Amino acid sequence: MLLYRAYLYSFLIGITTAAVGNFSNGAWWQMLLLAIFWRQIHQHHFHGLKTQVTLGWLFGLGYFCQGIWWLYVSMHDVGGMPAPMAAGGVVLLAGFLAFFPTLAVALGARFYNQSNSAIAWASAWTIAEWLRGNILTGFPWIGFGDAQINGPFQGLIPIFGVLGATFATIWGAYKIGSAPGRLFLPLFSLGFAIAICSLFEGVEFTKPVGKMLEVRLFQGNFPQTMQYDPVAINKQNNYYFNGYLSKAADLTVGPETAITLPENLIPTDWVTNLQTHLNETKGYVLTGLIGMNGDQYSNRAKAYGPNGELYTYDKSHLVPFGEYIPPGFEWFIRAIRAPLSQFTMGTNAQPHLKIKRGDEPDISAAIMICYEDVFGAEIAQRIRQFPASAPNMLINLTNLAWFGDTSAPWQHLRLAQLRSLETGLPTIRATNTGVTAIINDKGKVVSQLPVFTQGVLTGSVQARSGITPYVQFGDLPILLLSIITLALSWRKKKQLTPSSSRATVL
Repeated sequence: MLLYRAYLYSFLIGITTAAVGNFSNGAWWQMLLLAIFWRQIHQHHFHGLKTQVTLGWLFGLGYFCQGIWWLYVSMHDVGGMPAPMAAGGVVLLAGFLAFFPTLAVALGARFYNQSNSAIAWASAWTIAEWLRGNILTGFPWIGFGDAQINGPFQGLIPIFGVLGATFATIWGAYKIGSAPGRLFLPLFSLGFAIAICSLFEGVEFTKPVGKMLEVRLFQGNFPQTMQYDPVAINKQNNYYFNGYLSKAADLTVGPETAITLPENLIPTDWVTNLQTHLNETKGYVLTGLIGMNGDQYSNRAKAYGPNGELYTYDKSHLVPFGEYIPPGFEWFIRAIRAPLSQFTMGTNAQPHLKIKRGDEPDISAAIMICYEDVFGAEIAQRIRQFPASAPNMLINLTNLAWFGDTSAPWQHLRLAQLRSLETGLPTIRATNTGVTAIINDKGKVVSQLPVFTQGVLTGSVQARSGITPYVQFGDLPILLLSIITLALSWRKKKQLTPSSSRATVL
């Protein structure tokens, strides 16, 4: 009975850990809850590895069911999938993702020993989180480091990325969890580490470039369920067609698939009028639309500039099932009745958007569509690919109407903030239903529109040049640290005598 109660507690701790991640002080709450989970694992170490990994899987199941439940909205409310099938899909995905915390618990139990258990525990979780972000195209959503955007370890993010913050979060949770049994001495090392990390927060890795850029960011607030109604589609397209011509700005941005027409069907008279407008104002318009590559569609961002300048970016990291059909899963797409679910993939070496400003320095911008800004390592790699024209800012175009009034928009905003912290560059986001926002190089939201309202966010952005240590080295340093730590821990454990091995504390 006590063991089944422990299983239930682990599941509930997982749910709560995901829920508090949305709080402004969620980083602290998550460390406390992860400390409680560690103690739960520790209390049942005598039941063996099977019990430990079961506790890990149940924690992960609760964590991901709570963290990604909004997928039910896209599958049922928007896609039309039967409710039991949609709910089952969420649980199945959460169950798969739960194997990564399970792996972390298993690695921790196998490799670490009492003398260095804190960093080994952190290393195991860091490796598991890296795998989650890379296996089967990756899904690093709601990682433990995400909440550190407002937490004590945010100073590590420009240096080691979100995985570095994950390492520190798990390490800190272990220190809290082990404190009561060690006269609270671990809290002193935790406090010292937090103090050191706070010093990094003021370090400037990038510097301002020229005058601030005036931007207009459109948020149309068109429900996804109306996308199949010709009248609604017309209304949406006209809103953006007219809005882009209404006022001048250095850069005007619309969200992902703001214009729902394929590129070859966009009215030529509108393009002509837009070109005249841009020639007069010397501004640029960047919009999401349906691109055409021969007879195939793409999820495209297209920019129009003065003197006939054109720029296109095709989304390169597509959403499985939403934007392309993995082989053998055509039946799934038929079940949810998703439109345009077979986009072509853009390359990973597309150039950045260049914005010319007369006497001011040119500004280069890296474009991301939808959840491409979830993958920090990919963004860093794209920045490194073109050192001569490295971006001075990040632009995200997205449409989260698929997920309704849920936590998804706020989770995505937090991920955009992380990308600014990792790169030291500002981010501007144009979204359909929210959160449309301007984020500075420190990952702080400067201004934003209320969600589920139609409006235009007008503001200024300070472009910056330079790269952070994370952009230069990516995830390699924190991964090497984690792998070396586990290897040394395994070696130490092998050197233990059988009697001391039995005394090892998880």
